[in-house]
Amino acid sequence: MAKWSAIVLIMMTVIAIAVTAEAKYDINVWLKCFRKCSQPCKPHDGDCFERCKIQCGGPNPPHGFPRY
Repeated sequence: MAKWSAIVLIMMTVIAIAVTAEAKYDINVWLKCFRKCSQPCKPHDGDCFERCKIQCGGPNPPHGFPRY
């Protein structure tokens, strides 16, 4: 039984690391795209920023900040 517990614990750890790494990649890619797209936007042009948000990943971008 202890063997199975150890195997399950290792599998859960590997999955958690993979999910965290993928989430970090997504937020970085989204931020790069948004910054590049929104450079020509005027400071108070909400429509321009909305277009960039949708172009770079839809109305609901990845949440959270990467932890370094």
